[in-house]
Amino acid sequence: MRHYILFIITLFLFTGCVEDFDLKLQNTDPRLVVEGLITNKPGPYYISLTKSKTGTFTVLNYNYINNAELVRDATVIISDDFGQLDTLKLIQINDNSNSRDKWFKGSYKTSKLIGIPGHTYSLKIKVWNKEFKALSYMPPVPDIDSLRYFMKTAEKDGQEYYIPLLNFKEPQGIDNYYLVQLKDEFSLSLIVNTYIWQYSIFSDIHLKPYVSNLNISLGANPRGITYPHYWEGDSIYVALSSLSKEAYIYYKALLDQFENDGGAYKPTPTSPLGNISNGGLGLFRASAFSEKRTKIQKTSNLNLLPMK
Repeated sequence: MRHYILFIITLFLFTGCVEDFDLKLQNTDPRLVVEGLITNKPGPYYISLTKSKTGTFTVLNYNYINNAELVRDATVIISDDFGQLDTLKLIQINDNSNSRDKWFKGSYKTSKLIGIPGHTYSLKIKVWNKEFKALSYMPPVPDIDSLRYFMKTAEKDGQEYYIPLLNFKEPQGIDNYYLVQLKDEFSLSLIVNTYIWQYSIFSDIHLKPYVSNLNISLGANPRGITYPHYWEGDSIYVALSSLSKEAYIYYKALLDQFENDGGAYKPTPTSPLGNISNGGLGLFRASAFSEKRTKIQKTSNLNLLPMK
């Protein structure tokens, strides 16, 4: 009888706490999604505005082409603490320009703003009878002293390939955060449409005053995606860019989403907390860039380190 009573109590607990709940995702109003980047490289700079999506979740496809609905009726203004003010212009969809504008059709671009490290940039967006704001400080970035590489051997086929290494002086006395990218194409988003991961983020917590031969392939990368392999004769491009603490936290949370599938032992995926006010999503970022290029020569070249 005792076992029977326990069974009844257990059954009551499991059935009494279950209740159907309709999230009504289809009826949820879309939110403004902002992607923007100001750098110390020559402009123009771009701000992308889209509507968030609700409804059925689809399996992530890394070849996915963004088809989010563009927001094209907004007023977008960027200013800074140096007295600059720029009202951005919408890039028309039918613009057939050969410039990089063609990659940002439907986005808004600056016409005179100049990005300067050490300054704070303010974004103001007026749309849907609302006002969205964001602030972003552009931390200085150390210059890359040298870009080297070392040889590795692939476990599967034994082929030899090369991995880039960074050398730079790390500023002391303050907390620094960095993003490394291996493509020189301008990009607003950390996610790229490829199976090759081109980015790495890290803080200076474990860095020495002089960072020697930093292997960026050891950085965080989504499951199933690898860093690019370089071969003899290839050109290597590496950009080291500064991140604010909030940008670092945002990107780290974004990377964590690849591991958080909502299973029994993992938290449910959520939108990373950006810096857009009034319920907006996304990130407005200001980053200083330091760039370096090199070409992989024969193994006798001094840039080559011993195989590891």
